[in-house]
Amino acid sequence: MSAQTGAESASEPRSSRLVDRARFRVDRLTNEPNPIWIRELRQAARLIRTPVILTSACVLMTLLIASIGGLVSAEQSPAYTGVVLFQVFFSLAYFVVTVVGPAVAANSIASEREGRTWEAVILTGLSPGTIARGKFLGAFTAIGMYVVMLAPVGALPFLFGGVTAMETIVAFAFLFLIALLSVAFGLAISSKMASLRAAIVVTLLLIFPITLIAFGLFGVALSYAAHHAWPGIPEAQPIWLPVAYERAPFDVTYVVFLLVLPVTAVVLPAWFLYEVTIANLTSMTDDRSTGLKRWLLVAAPALTIAALVPVFAVSASDRLVAVATGVSALLAFFSFCVFLFLGDPIGPSRRVTAAWDEARAGAFTRFLGPGVMRSAVLTLVLGVGSLVVIGGASAIAMRASPSDDRLSALVFFGYALGFFIFLAGLGAFLRARTSTSMVSRVLLFTILFAIAAGPWIFAVIAGLVTEGTTHNAYAIAAPSPFYVFMMVDAIQHSRGELLVIAGLVAIALWAGLGLLFLFLAQKRCVKIIAAHEAMLAETERILAAEDAAEARGGAEVAAPPPVAAEAAVVADFAPPDAPAGAS
Repeated sequence: MSAQTGAESASEPRSSRLVDRARFRVDRLTNEPNPIWIRELRQAARLIRTPVILTSACVLMTLLIASIGGLVSAEQSPAYTGVVLFQVFFSLAYFVVTVVGPAVAANSIASEREGRTWEAVILTGLSPGTIARGKFLGAFTAIGMYVVMLAPVGALPFLFGGVTAMETIVAFAFLFLIALLSVAFGLAISSKMASLRAAIVVTLLLIFPITLIAFGLFGVALSYAAHHAWPGIPEAQPIWLPVAYERAPFDVTYVVFLLVLPVTAVVLPAWFLYEVTIANLTSMTDDRSTGLKRWLLVAAPALTIAALVPVFAVSASDRLVAVATGVSALLAFFSFCVFLFLGDPIGPSRRVTAAWDEARAGAFTRFLGPGVMRSAVLTLVLGVGSLVVIGGASAIAMRASPSDDRLSALVFFGYALGFFIFLAGLGAFLRARTSTSMVSRVLLFTILFAIAAGPWIFAVIAGLVTEGTTHNAYAIAAPSPFYVFMMVDAIQHSRGELLVIAGLVAIALWAGLGLLFLFLAQKRCVKIIAAHEAMLAETERILAAEDAAEARGGAEVAAPPPVAAEAAVVADFAPPDAPAGAS
């Protein structure tokens, strides 16, 4: 079987056992490699500049590491020199991988479109998933060659001492994982762009701040937390994770923070970027939502557990901060999901429903398909469920904490829950009332910015013009989601009940408005879908009447439907967001 034919007999293993399915996948990868990947490898092999670039990068890195080693070893011990070279080499390798990787991946799909060869790729009959995997493997192989070429240079710190062989191997393993994420990021950007130059510029503009922030946050900043948890790990060293695997004692904390969380931090973003790439390569009338929703079904509980771990791991005095951080992170994640699924159409297209009928898809499979209300309900249920879980678990963890801390955690959880309900409902309402997803996203962002910043402006004005009760004047800012910090401060310092009462009123207001917007969005979507289905039924009736008239030998043909009415319906239901009729 070839990737183009997609023959049923060879596309799936005959056995349902996990071992047999894994063996089938390995055999298929060995015997029938991805054709896009093979093409990318052959193109790279024909380029004269490929070995020149690899050799130049290896020589420059060797000279740099040798120069630094010579300068440091003149005044310090060999062990200290080895540690310095280890940190310098893998820090530089991190920046090379995170900058070059996305740039190479951004060149893959966008260059096909700009060079007018994308249509030829589509005509091969390859699925979007096969194309995405082939492009990813091609770019990842290119970056992997850089890492492999630099491997002998990275082994030099081990010869000086101060660094073990296991730390070097683990550092290289994480370098490959970072390269995986970098390539997936560049590929997701490239799949959205039609111009090669635009893809590279956008990718580099985004990757530079992300790379610097990640290096400072997950490298330097987390090294202090790692040193606090395991004193054997030096602080202020950005490449601390490989050292932690070697020096930290193996216990529950080791498994959670050094195995589970790093794997989750790599798998979930990589899976998301993969699904985004497939969605961007999929036709507008096909199912572009199911993959992302499956990712959300896995990501929501995984991130909820990750947010709960610090609540039980820290001391009782720090649990309020851990709860606030976890709730804020979950709120930010599900807010991002609201914006993400605003790209869904009003409902599924006829092509999607026909595929469901042919596959005899169940109710759950159809629920994960395209549709504004499907996405809104799924996001709302998962978001509310995650916040309720972290709120209940935090209440159990903080039973021995002071009453002010418990009340503050409850207030923080309550405001996040109420505001998220409002956000999900408003997003669905705006998407149902606008013709494109971009307009709804811009409107939602503008409204959220006005809600977050506007009340504080009025509060500052009220605080300046009010005499005597300046602090209570900030109750005007209760509609802002950042007002929850004012509520916590009022509870902790006993500054009066007015601020807390105003916040509780805002929570109830946001939750009520969210449910109202959700109800209005549902009515709007039902109306649009019903009008569109009626238009399609009328069109089919006219076509059937024309066929019957031709069969009778040119009898009278029925008149076409009113143009104005049809245009009005299509305006609400038109591509690229049309759920039906576009196929």
